[in-house]
Amino acid sequence: MKKLIHNLKLSGISSCVPKNTIHMSDFYDLFGEKEVNRIALSTGIGSVRIALTGINTSDMCVQASNNLINTLGIDRSEIDGLVFVSQTPDFIMPATSCILQGRLGLKTDIVAFDINYGCSGYIYGLLQSALLVSSGCCNKVLLCVGDTISKHLDPNDHKSRLVFGDGVASCLIESGNSTFTFDIKTDGTRYQELIIPKSNNLDGYLHMNGSAIMEFALSEVKGVVDSVLQEQNKSLNDISAVVLHQANAFMLNYLRKKLNVNKDIFPVEMGQYGNTGPASIPLAMCSKYSNNYNQLNNAVFAGFGVGLSWGAVYLDDITDILIMPISEFV
Repeated sequence: MKKLIHNLKLSGISSCVPKNTIHMSDFYDLFGEKEVNRIALSTGIGSVRIALTGINTSDMCVQASNNLINTLGIDRSEIDGLVFVSQTPDFIMPATSCILQGRLGLKTDIVAFDINYGCSGYIYGLLQSALLVSSGCCNKVLLCVGDTISKHLDPNDHKSRLVFGDGVASCLIESGNSTFTFDIKTDGTRYQELIIPKSNNLDGYLHMNGSAIMEFALSEVKGVVDSVLQEQNKSLNDISAVVLHQANAFMLNYLRKKLNVNKDIFPVEMGQYGNTGPASIPLAMCSKYSNNYNQLNNAVFAGFGVGLSWGAVYLDDITDILIMPISEFV
C-alpha cells in the first residue's frame, strides 16, 4: 500500500531505556563463552537493556514523553491524539494509551488507542499519526512506541536472550511542510515465524525462526525502500539518513550492501541496547544524531518483522527536528 501524506512535521524524538544493563559476558556461565561470543560477533550486540521486575512499558514512555514535551515547550492541552504501538501493553485491558493519557496529564478531549505491532510498528505508528493530523482530526499527535519484551523471553533460550532488549521512544507529529511517503505490506501467511503463542490462555515465550526472518528481510526490505524513493524521484544519493529496524548488525550490513548505501548515513546502533522492536528506529536516531541532527535534510525509515509485516517511509523535510539524547529509566 502506497500513500503520500502532505503538510506534516515530525517535530521531535525522545527515547528511554532501562538503566539495568546485561553484558554478553554475564551470559557466559549460562550459555558458554564460545557460543555467547559467536552470537555477539555476528549480531554486533555487546549488551542489552532489561527492565527490572515491576517496570512496565508505560513507565518508560512517560519519561520519554515528558522529556520531549518539556524540551519542545509545548502546552499539553495542544496534544489531542495519542497512539501507543507495542507488543507488551501494561495490561490485557485497559489500553495502555489510556493509562498514558492520565499519567501525562493530557486533556480528556483526546483520541487515544493502542496498535499491536513490533518490528515494523514505528512505520505503522507514523502512518496512523500522519492520517490523524492530515484528516484534521488532530492537531498534535504523541506517538509512543516500545516494548518490555524481556518479560516474554525464555530464560534458557540463548538465541533470544542475547538479542532482544527493552526500550521505548516518543515522537510528536503535527502540521508542517513535510511529506511522508509510505509503502507498507503484510503477509500473514507467515505469522508463525515470529510469535508469542498462547497455551491454556497463558502467554508463552517468544519463538523466532531466525533463518526465515533473515530470508524474509533480505528479500523484501529493499523493495519498499526503493518504492518510496521512486515515488519522490529520489535516489539514495539524495538522502541524509537511512535508518532500518535494528535487528542485528549482520542483517543490517547485508541490507546496506544490497541497497548500496554509504556507511555514514546508515546507523547501526543496537550494540548497547539489543533489538528493541518498535522503538529501534527512533532509538537509533537518538543514538546517532542527537548531537548533530542539523545535518539531516531528509530520511528513510524501514521496519520489518512480526506479522509478517514490513514498510518504509520517506520524510522530505526534517531540518528542524529535535532529536534528544537517550535517557535511562532507573
